[in-house]
Amino acid sequence: MTNTRVRTLLHSLGAAALRRAAVVLAIAASAVPALAGCGGADDSLALVGGEKIDATAIDRDPLAVLPSGVVMLGYLDAAAMFTSGLGGEVNQLITSLLPLGPESNFVPARDIVKIYGGLYAMQGADFCAVMQGNFDVDAIRRSADARTVTVIGAPLVKTRYADNDLFTAGNVGFVVLTPHTILTGNETGLRRALDRLRFSKLQRSVPSWMVELLGTKSASFALAGDLSSQPAVASAAGQLPFLAGLQYVRVIGNFQPPGVNFAGALTYTDPQSAANGAVALRNLEQIARIASLLSSWGFGYGSVPPMQVAQRESDVGFTLPLGEGIVRMLLRTAAETARTAALVR
Repeated sequence: MTNTRVRTLLHSLGAAALRRAAVVLAIAASAVPALAGCGGADDSLALVGGEKIDATAIDRDPLAVLPSGVVMLGYLDAAAMFTSGLGGEVNQLITSLLPLGPESNFVPARDIVKIYGGLYAMQGADFCAVMQGNFDVDAIRRSADARTVTVIGAPLVKTRYADNDLFTAGNVGFVVLTPHTILTGNETGLRRALDRLRFSKLQRSVPSWMVELLGTKSASFALAGDLSSQPAVASAAGQLPFLAGLQYVRVIGNFQPPGVNFAGALTYTDPQSAANGAVALRNLEQIARIASLLSSWGFGYGSVPPMQVAQRESDVGFTLPLGEGIVRMLLRTAAETARTAALVR
């Protein structure tokens, strides 16, 4: 399914849904702060494929750093998310993935601008992400030399791998590629990316259709997935029926009222699987709307607005706005899960 077909499919969702999709696709993106910061004396060069290259080449094309074989590829305009009402929860999630604190002169809301990340099935569920912004390289190195205990409760340790200083805390590691680009991930994902940088040239190895979706104008975040060769998806369909027969995922969104707006499309193996997926999505929405009752019980998660779902042949399009209260709950759960996973070796 092409990205043009995604946009065409959204037209079948009706006027109300189109207005929500228009919010997702047309509201001007938040201004992104310039990438300017401090670093060491050799920050202008980076080692790729055994050769010294201009480090700004990495800053210009962060997707070229990610390994091949990506299952899910995502983009986040972190600057836009930090200026929304979700900044505190995003801060917790980022520090679980990039375990730096004030001793490294690192403040996520100030220093992170964009995030590109991938999920992989290398030796299990692996991830690798590129965070861009401004990083104090010298302060990070001093923190590692002092084996400072990080915000996730593990000491920051510096080792050498693939001609780079590799910093780890628990099962999460990162490498400062330039003063404006940090590579992070679990150990498997991170080492795969570093091996690729060591032996290959700086060029993209992620599918072009995913890159196109991530570049959707005015989208604050995007997610593209190829699940066609993932047996774990079929196994999970018992608990999440909309996953049965799901092949490709395309989602974009922003952080406008009521909190987070999603618009996207799911591609299935055949029209019947798509019809079943559409029904399962509607049932999932009905279950999710139970959360709206929690607000009347004092939990304060807020209501769940209606999801709009439409099927066309093997594709299912949808739009969904979520209130900030529910998104905060989801982000807190994700941060706690990431923090726990980082401490398991």
